Amino acid sequence: MITTILTPIDGSVHARAALDLSLDLAKEYNAKLILLHVGMRDRNVPEDLYETASRELTQAEERGEETGIHPHPYRHIRVMEYLGHTLVRDAKKAADSRGIKTSEAVVDFGDAGERILHHAKRASADLIVMGSRGHSELEGLFLGSVSHKVFHLSPCSCITVHQTDGKLGFEGLNTIVVATDGSEHAAKAIDLASDLAARCSAKLILLHSLRGDSSVAQIRAAVGMERLSATTRQELERAEQAIEPGFGAGFKVPELSTAALKEIGEHILARGERAAKERNVQNVELRLTDEDAASAVLSTARNEHADLIAVGSRGLGEVEGLLIGSVSYKVNHAAPCNCLAVH
Repeated sequence: MITTILTPIDGSVHARAALDLSLDLAKEYNAKLILLHVGMRDRNVPEDLYETASRELTQAEERGEETGIHPHPYRHIRVMEYLGHTLVRDAKKAADSRGIKTSEAVVDFGDAGERILHHAKRASADLIVMGSRGHSELEGLFLGSVSHKVFHLSPCSCITVHQTDGKLGFEGLNTIVVATDGSEHAAKAIDLASDLAARCSAKLILLHSLRGDSSVAQIRAAVGMERLSATTRQELERAEQAIEPGFGAGFKVPELSTAALKEIGEHILARGERAAKERNVQNVELRLTDEDAASAVLSTARNEHADLIAVGSRGLGEVEGLLIGSVSYKVNHAAPCNCLAVH
C-alpha cells in the first residue's frame, strides 16, 4: 500500500512529468505527497528560471513582503533559495487543485542524492517518484546521475520518469512490463505493478528470460521441485550432484537443457499470473524469451509502447550479476518509458 510519496522538484521537464505522475498516484492512493527541492548553492540553473526568481525576489523585497528565505549576505544564494521555495509552492498549488488532501513542501540544500534519501527515510516514504534527468545536460546530468543513485539506494520503491519526446507530461498507465525471475524481489515487483495495473485498467506483461544465472538452490526456492516434471527434477539433481564440494548449491549456476529452462520459466510466469489475477488484473500476457533479461525488457517496452517497466531491486543471482539487480541498472539507464524499482 502506498501511503507516502516523495517527489523531488527542480523545474525540469522530467521533474514536471514526475510531478504529474505523483499527483495521479497520490490521488489514486489517497497518499501524503512530499514535494522536495534540493538546492545546490554552487550549481547553475537555466538562466530563465534564475532571472525570473531574481526579479520576483527583488519585487518582494521592495514591497517589504516576507519571502521565507534566510537573510544570507550573498544574493545568489538568496535567489537560489527563493527559486526552490517558488518551485515547491507551485507544485503544492497543483496538488491542492487536484484535491490531494495532504501535501508537504520542503526546501533543502546539499548533495541531492543524499538529501532525497534522507527525506525518504525521515518520512518513511513508500515511493519516490523523480525525473530521470534534471536541468544540467552535462556534468553528470544533475538529476540524471542523482536518479541512478536514488533508484538503487532507495529505502523504498522508486520510479524514475523518462520524459518521452512528443508527450506532454504523464499520460497515464496503459501497459506495464514486469521482469520476473521468480525471486522474492521480483514477486514484490509483480505485486506492486499488479496493483497499479488493476487501478489503471492497464495491460500487464510478465517477462521471463531463459538466460538467467540462478543456482539450483534458488531455482528450488522459486519454483518448488514438486511442481516440476520428473525429467527436469533429474536434471536439477544431476546438476546439484556435479557441484564441487565446498562450492555450494546456492552459488553454482547449473547447465540445463532448453526444455528444462522453459518448464521452469513457465512455472515462474504462472505464479506471477496468479498473483496478478488475485489483484484483479484483467489483462495479463506471459512471455518467455531467450534474450538476456535487460535487452528483452527494453525491446518489449519499446515494441509495446509501454508506459512503465517494473523490476525487483535484486534477483535470484545474488553473487555474479545480481540478475534483476544488474538488470534494473541497465533498464533504468536506457528505458524508453518510466521505470519502477521495487525494494
